[in-house]
Amino acid sequence: MSIRVLSQNLINQIAAGEVIERPASVIKELVENAIDAGSTKIEITVRNSGKTYMCVSDNGCGMNKTDLQNCILRHATSKLPTDDLMNINFLGFRGEAIPSIASVSKMTITTNDGNECWCLELENGEVKKLSPASHTKGTKIEVFDLFYNVPARLNFLKTDRGEMSTIIDTVERIALCHPEKTFTLNDTLVLRPTDKLSRVCSVLGKDFKQNAIEVNATAHNLKIEGFICRPTYTRGTSANQYFYVNGRSLKDKLLFGTLKAAYMDTMEKGKFPTVCLWLSLPNSEIDVNVHPQKAEIRFKEQGLIRGTLINVIRKYIASAPVNPNVIDLKGIVRNNQPFSTSQNTNILNLQTQAPIPLSTENSFNDSEQSNSVQEVIQTTFDNKILPLSVNSRTIATNEITNADFITYPLGTARGQLHNTYIISQTTDGIVIVDQHACHERLVYEKIKAQLATGGIKRQIMLIPEIIELGEKKAGAILDVKNELEKFGLVIEEFGPGAIVIREMPALLGNADLQGLIRHISEDIDDFEKAKILENKIAMIAKTYACHTSIRAGKTLTIDEMNELLRQVEASENAGECNHGRRAYVKMNLTDLAKLFDR
Repeated sequence: MSIRVLSQNLINQIAAGEVIERPASVIKELVENAIDAGSTKIEITVRNSGKTYMCVSDNGCGMNKTDLQNCILRHATSKLPTDDLMNINFLGFRGEAIPSIASVSKMTITTNDGNECWCLELENGEVKKLSPASHTKGTKIEVFDLFYNVPARLNFLKTDRGEMSTIIDTVERIALCHPEKTFTLNDTLVLRPTDKLSRVCSVLGKDFKQNAIEVNATAHNLKIEGFICRPTYTRGTSANQYFYVNGRSLKDKLLFGTLKAAYMDTMEKGKFPTVCLWLSLPNSEIDVNVHPQKAEIRFKEQGLIRGTLINVIRKYIASAPVNPNVIDLKGIVRNNQPFSTSQNTNILNLQTQAPIPLSTENSFNDSEQSNSVQEVIQTTFDNKILPLSVNSRTIATNEITNADFITYPLGTARGQLHNTYIISQTTDGIVIVDQHACHERLVYEKIKAQLATGGIKRQIMLIPEIIELGEKKAGAILDVKNELEKFGLVIEEFGPGAIVIREMPALLGNADLQGLIRHISEDIDDFEKAKILENKIAMIAKTYACHTSIRAGKTLTIDEMNELLRQVEASENAGECNHGRRAYVKMNLTDLAKLFDR
């Protein structure tokens, strides 16, 4: 079989298979071209979900006759003035989009550079007509009958509704990074120039504003701006996670994994945070030429970028001032809805209607205090941790009376509801505290502190405990034997499908070791697939904290309740437990008055 040179049009169709997957891919490439052209207004029109007609019109710089003829040539571009692929300052640079789209459709390009206006008609990648035209300054590109000459590609497209949904997502994703520009899609999606937060809320929903933490930090040549959510504001998928690097929208596995690690201490397993972050760093530190659709990039210092981003996000979460959720009880009662803090967030009414403003400094130092609450909360209980098994003799309150606590953020305890919730009074309202969630956070932070300073203290068991797990779970536990030893749990294999515990953490007390080990083995089996040590260690720490903290149904004295409240005030991430659930809610007197129509 002899080797032959493929035709230019066939080459373009092959390239289109990588660059143009669906109508949304066409919209993405054309809108990014409009942005590169300096447009401030971009109008998008689609019919039949883009399968029969798409049009992107802009008010950018336009093209003259020569540029118009050259733009349809493969690898012809105005966005790479030098041959340096490590210094790209435009969204496009390969010169593939226009010829690829033209090779699988019928295309018309009308453009005006302010001096002349021309119209170029193409079909199957071939020029059919070039003629003078009339158009305002800018460029309009129309695409007819996408994939008409490669019908097999049409079979892989989704339904009209599915393709239209992808187009909307594509436009919104690009628009988030350019709040100063106007985007219009079929006169149904209109995004006008606004500030960054308003643009983000127009895409993510108004309730995001009430749960947003504004981020603005610089470290190691990496500038991080945007908004992250409170750990209690979760979603079931990662669809609402938007990352931009130097203005380029990305769906990068490294960034998604980094975000998951940053929220690992504060968010429930299986839930995802909502974020919109713009990252900026020198072009020499990234390589954008690694993915046909430029959806992923390669960082020169991946470990540094990951560590910096995790550190910044965690510090902003921890530094968020005490501002618990306030439940709209009146709306619940009038709609005959059951009272539950776990209901959908659309029934929540937060006190703060704007993102939480944090430090105005543009950089983070490791020596900075991450919890401003600690600076003002000083009590005689600061150096104490609530005992695992408490009674009225464990805490002395001679120096401070309950009345003194009323001015503190979580107030003074007045009683306990169903031996699960602490009712506390503040100067301007009440606070309802989940005792298990709060204490679980305290124990978790104590475990992390012990790990950071040499490991958890352990004790030898007088009678070793044998646990039957089955070969799969026993194998999962033995695979993390070294990690468990750091937590003070020394285990050995004890025949097929069984282990024996020789030493245990001193802090476990009378905890159910069998239940703890079984819980760890089930979760480890999931994490083992990813082989991520950090995830495994955090998971074990969370499991320890859950099994050794005060349980729901445990009776506490007033002194013990106040001790817990004081420690929560001084703890990082105090507003939620290790699983991302709310630890307490607050209502001020105004909210209470509304309940009774006062």
